Amino acid sequence: MGGVRVLELWFERRTATGEAGTLEALRPAAWPQEWTSELLELVTVLALLAELAPRREALASSGARISTAELRAAGVLPPPAAARRPASVLDHQEEGPEGQFALL
Repeated sequence: MGGVRVLELWFERRTATGEAGTLEALRPAAWPQEWTSELLELVTVLALLAELAPRREALASSGARISTAELRAAGVLPPPAAARRPASVLDHQEEGPEGQFALL
């Protein structure tokens, strides 16, 4: 994305040894399960983005623009009031045994 090799960067940031005495030096002793989940999610997102690349390029090369009137007709504009304020944990239903939130 934007010339950055996202997968390599993600892996490097999780496995590189940091300079002693810095926060980067604090690493798990083993590969955490959360990293496997993150890696699978990242690969899925990158694959989906790659599938959209031809459509994105075609749209960019067509020069077509979506007008404000079309966005209003589609209900995209104006943005809802909730989108104009910071998200709050109080707006979500609790999920899971520990009360953690599920971000879907």
